[in-house]
Amino acid sequence: MTDEDPREGRIRLGRRREKATESLDAIEMAEDAMEAVEETMGPPDPAVLLVEEQRRLIKAQVSNERMGFVLRVMTALVGVAFVAGLAMMVWTAANSRAVVVDPFDSPYGLTRRGHTGQVIARNVSDVVQTIGADARNSSENRAVALNWTRDVAVVVPSTGVSIGEIDKLLRGWCGKETHIGGALTVSVDGEVSLTIRADGVRGRTFTGPESEMPRLITEAAEYIYGRFEPQLFASYLLATQRYEDAERFIPGAYAGHPGSRGELAYDWALLLATLGRPTEAVEKLRLALQYLPDDQEVWEMLIATLFDAEGEEAAARAGRQMTASSLANGAPMESANYLLLLQDWTRAIEIAEADVAETGGEGVLGGQEITLADSEGRRHDYAGALRHLAGATPDDPLTHAARQMIETYRALALNDRPAARVAAEALDVLWQADEDVAFTFYEAPCFLGLAEGLSGRYAEAEAAFVRGDRYVACAAFRADVLEARGLQAEADRQYGVAIRLAPSLPFAYQRRGLALLARGDSARALTRFRDAAARGPRWADPLKGWGDALAAQGLWAQAAAKYAEAEAFAPRWSELHLAHAAALERLGRRREAEEQIEKAAS
Repeated sequence: MTDEDPREGRIRLGRRREKATESLDAIEMAEDAMEAVEETMGPPDPAVLLVEEQRRLIKAQVSNERMGFVLRVMTALVGVAFVAGLAMMVWTAANSRAVVVDPFDSPYGLTRRGHTGQVIARNVSDVVQTIGADARNSSENRAVALNWTRDVAVVVPSTGVSIGEIDKLLRGWCGKETHIGGALTVSVDGEVSLTIRADGVRGRTFTGPESEMPRLITEAAEYIYGRFEPQLFASYLLATQRYEDAERFIPGAYAGHPGSRGELAYDWALLLATLGRPTEAVEKLRLALQYLPDDQEVWEMLIATLFDAEGEEAAARAGRQMTASSLANGAPMESANYLLLLQDWTRAIEIAEADVAETGGEGVLGGQEITLADSEGRRHDYAGALRHLAGATPDDPLTHAARQMIETYRALALNDRPAARVAAEALDVLWQADEDVAFTFYEAPCFLGLAEGLSGRYAEAEAAFVRGDRYVACAAFRADVLEARGLQAEADRQYGVAIRLAPSLPFAYQRRGLALLARGDSARALTRFRDAAARGPRWADPLKGWGDALAAQGLWAQAAAKYAEAEAFAPRWSELHLAHAAALERLGRRREAEEQIEKAAS
């Protein structure tokens, strides 16, 4: 704020307006005077005109120089872009391994009926691309390199020189393209002969009536494909279930392509395993490992095939060899199949969950939901197992089979013999009707035999055990049935048979420990549980059995420690939590005991 008189401010403002008006009047008067002078002046002075013209020319010259600089910069940029583009074309051409299908020679008579050289070339290209797509789909999980089938093109002759022609010349000079071509002829009696040839491949002729031209083209394209990409063609034959063609093709391809022998031996093994010849398949897998010693997929297939060919102990030996080896990047190998033999369900779940996060879990049979559900069932978390199954395909036989398998686990754990038999028999119906179910739940006959035997159906139990005689689970469950019948001497002998089937695996030792503990022989039971835990250190069942044996001897502190150790591998096993709570209660640790009871109820 100010103490100035408002009237004085208005006076000063008025004076400023008067000065501004006087200035404007002066400017107007000056302009009028100049106009008056110009009217009285004569023609312009030539010197002045010359100066003005020079100023205009200098201005134009500066403008032209600026424009010239811009044009030179633009020209340089265009040149750089052209050189870069040409360099890229040269690099692309040098690294090109494309297959170029050239137009076939075709007689005029066939050309008139639509069998032009370009049409034949395009049809050959289409067949090659189809084979390549199927082969890639069947091989992508094994990281098979895609070579010539990655880029297939049909070339049609053209006139003039263009960027496309330059690119074609560069590819011809610098690249490693494979050109396919051939000729179509027709005999006097109307029979068509299609000859196909390619760089480095001996030509071959396919003959038949004109009406069978699609078949001739397909056979010709497959012939060429098999010569250039034998491993992918073998994968294609397996993916399309052309097993007879595969059995004819693979041996010759293996002999003729030393650089692909590892992959071809693997495909040969897949074929033999599919045909029910596991012993021969094992031989080919071992052959594949001579060429691919760090291929985890080959190792996994070997372990799985040894189950059928030589038994679980042989599979376990291969598992130990595999896990002692390393991948090409130096990382240790890990076998999902070996984890199953060790009963390491916790690690199996971790791997399955990681696969779901990375790939969606669709790379395994039935999806990872089946693996997760079965593994949780083995860890005695039946509710968790069913939650995983809720995400599986509802109408898939594997989903139905997994549900019955989990119910079998649950009923046997609760000693609900009628429910166990019903579930095991329902599973067996699916097992006998579906190959995928039989492959995934290979021990299902063993659980059926146990459920039947505990229900007093001994003939049915024995028939089921015979179907899985080579498996440790069947041998151990047969002993369990004898034990349940009170035939302890026979049971002891049978437990010995089970242990000798796979002395390095924990399952038979665990079942033997349970039988001894039920007889009241806690000391011998403890020894067997210890043996099982040494062979399957991440399996909760032997640790719990060990704790039960210690509890039977009144060693409550040691029992509680074993229960706590087991909890890491079966965090939702109610029976384990209750046993742990009882041991803690004996030690006067009531608060911890209440926590275990809460876990059992959750």
